[in-house]
Amino acid sequence: MKRPSWWTGFIIVFFLLVSFLLAKSLVVQIKTTHLRTEAQFYAQTIAVLNSGDTVEQLETKNGWIKVKSSKGAVGWVHSSAVKPKRFALLSMAGDLQTKASSDEVALAGKGFNKQVEGEYKVRNPGLNFALVDKILKIHISPSEIKDFLKKGQLGEFRGEQ
Repeated sequence: MKRPSWWTGFIIVFFLLVSFLLAKSLVVQIKTTHLRTEAQFYAQTIAVLNSGDTVEQLETKNGWIKVKSSKGAVGWVHSSAVKPKRFALLSMAGDLQTKASSDEVALAGKGFNKQVEGEYKVRNPGLNFALVDKILKIHISPSEIKDFLKKGQLGEFRGEQ
């Protein structure tokens, strides 16, 4: 049997490197999103992705992106839930904080940080922020979404016009 030449090894490494560099990494930009079996909001959930999770884009279709999660799960997420991954520069100085707590990440997902939220609460003492937290906890199942779309003849369920 003939041994592969060094050119064969070089070509394999070259194509692996090119495919790695061309793979498009995306990061989840909202608090949570569902990895679904199909490109539909009411499709079955494969996994739940959290803010900051990284996925690899495989293909796109009608505002949906087929991705592979860091755990190897393959499914669809809506394009509004992810954005291209940006590389962060690391500080060489020891006095710069480079990590964020889960509370800080959650506040950033709402468009706030602790300081901004505190100032806003002081300026608006009559607002009930507990209602915002209550609304964020509402869960609507995929079957309920599908029933709503069917009943309202919305999306792919809309009738001939």
